[in-house]
Amino acid sequence: MSPQERIAHQATIRSFTNYDDCHAYQVAHHRLMLERASRLGLKLPEHGRDACAHLRPSPDSRH
Repeated sequence: MSPQERIAHQATIRSFTNYDDCHAYQVAHHRLMLERASRLGLKLPEHGRDACAHLRPSPDSRH
């Protein structure tokens, strides 16, 4: 990604307030990055971090 794309992506990730929406965006974005990498003959790193993990409800939280 270009620096501008990275900044926009990070801002989008930070804007989410629930895990499901964030994760759906993250999966779609990753798919786009895989397609771009494939067109360029590149390979993405295998194990990225879950940028949405901080939004996951904790297993011991009680609602």
